[in-house]
Amino acid sequence: MLSTAPVIVKFLSMEPLTILFWRLVIVSLILLPFAWKDLRTLTKSDFKMILVSSLVLFVHFLSWFSGVPKLDVGVTAVTFASNPIFTAIIGFLVLGESFKKRYLLAIAASILGIYITFYSGSEKGVNLRGIIEVLTASFFYSTYMVYSKRNRVSLNNGVYTFYLNLFTCILGFIAICIMSLFGSFQFSGLQTGLVENWKVLCLLALLPSILGHTLMIYCLPKYNLNFISCLKLLSPLSASVMAIFLFGEKITDKLVIGFLLVSTGVLFALPWHKVKFKGLRKKQLS
Repeated sequence: MLSTAPVIVKFLSMEPLTILFWRLVIVSLILLPFAWKDLRTLTKSDFKMILVSSLVLFVHFLSWFSGVPKLDVGVTAVTFASNPIFTAIIGFLVLGESFKKRYLLAIAASILGIYITFYSGSEKGVNLRGIIEVLTASFFYSTYMVYSKRNRVSLNNGVYTFYLNLFTCILGFIAICIMSLFGSFQFSGLQTGLVENWKVLCLLALLPSILGHTLMIYCLPKYNLNFISCLKLLSPLSASVMAIFLFGEKITDKLVIGFLLVSTGVLFALPWHKVKFKGLRKKQLS
């Protein structure tokens, strides 16, 4: 589901910040019924934790939308594929997450596969500022994942994801207001293309956000964070497969080799033993 985002965005004719705002508005409305009963149960410390995560997520979006136009798709994909490395380091420092040797093999094989698939030299040249911005996006995405796992220990998934998307949406609106004051964004741009693109915006909210990010955050307390990061490395290549069917892009030798390498990396990451969740059976019985 996460892989559908770059594909769906191609059908939109709106400014990136406008897409971000309306996407999160729709996501918040969809999640509201799931969080309604527990909206008033949050403490001040809970609100602070969610606000920090929202700020981190917003910086990720901001640096991502700023860096992507400066780079070719291939360079962007390879650069952002560094996020499992950041996740491993931050997860170890903040959560004490174990980093097994098989995760290192998974990351190495997957990044090599993504590199072979996408990188064939940049027509625009290597833009150092763009590289730094995408690396920043990668770092803050990893930070967002780590903090989300920590927050999900005490917070219900419906409540957490609702407030996370709502706060990020509000931050996006504040950014639009500030940019409008300085003339770098037209406030009227929030309405431009909304009627023509509302169906695609709903699809963007439902697939990558609700069935992608929300389910991923739901799984965070159940699995090792490095394992989830390794699985996410499938995203760029699965998006390219969708592009083959939707946009008629060709299947190349590089794509096949890349898929084999990433698939091998994911196989390294899989826990080849029965995963036991302590206390799960007891909780179910109670």
